[in-house]
Amino acid sequence: MIFPEERKLFTVKDVSRACGVSRATLIRMEESGFLTPHHVDPDTGYRYYDMQNIAAIGQYQRLQSIGLTRAEIADVYFGRVDSAGFVAGQRRKLESMRRFLNEYEMSHDRSRDRMLSRTVLPPATYYCADVTTSSPEETATLAYVVHERCVSEGYRLLGSEPGAAIADDWREWMQSPSQDYRMTVCIPVVPGPDADEDPGLRFFPETEALSVLGFGDYSVIAELWGQLYGEMDAAGLEPAGPGRLIARVAPYVGAHIRPDEFCYECIVPIDA
Repeated sequence: MIFPEERKLFTVKDVSRACGVSRATLIRMEESGFLTPHHVDPDTGYRYYDMQNIAAIGQYQRLQSIGLTRAEIADVYFGRVDSAGFVAGQRRKLESMRRFLNEYEMSHDRSRDRMLSRTVLPPATYYCADVTTSSPEETATLAYVVHERCVSEGYRLLGSEPGAAIADDWREWMQSPSQDYRMTVCIPVVPGPDADEDPGLRFFPETEALSVLGFGDYSVIAELWGQLYGEMDAAGLEPAGPGRLIARVAPYVGAHIRPDEFCYECIVPIDA
């Protein structure tokens, strides 16, 4: 591009008005390494910006609008990231947002109380405890206790991911839900430096899965598993790993939640 011989320069006030940002924001952009004024008066310290600076601020605002941090914005803008890793990470965020919006939409529009979809489970490290349970109510109580134990033992919870109850085949549980059944309660945590050597932790890689999301009291769980396995059988799909039962909204999330507002997600990993 050929720039004009004499560029028009703009003051902080001009740029603030044109871009809708404060002086403090412009300074923060400089501190993060994103923005360098076209000229800084050595005597007064006044900053002057050209149109290229202003266009760059527009790019900053665009990247900010999709949720990137200050440091991430500078690294992406100047190409200082591993592009494949960045795209993979952002797609995981996008999938997490999609799953949340599905849940939120259903909770406020009860014209449908089931949602079947393909999803991608993000990689995560879990604090795991084997339990024996004879009912969904008891499973919820045990999950609460395992959560307490996880916190008491000093693990840092990964709040962006929900906990899960994992079992090899939930069909067996569906056939006799009142009988004792073994499953593993998994609490997502932020792995420490010795995570690989911690026998209480398990790592689950990213995997594609078939999911059904639904609202209702505990009795809805068996119906959700029935629908999910029915869809898998009809499509000729085989499980690629143990199924996960996630209580996205459950009694321990808040005392104000009514039983008909409980939200469960039944998930079975499948081969891509």
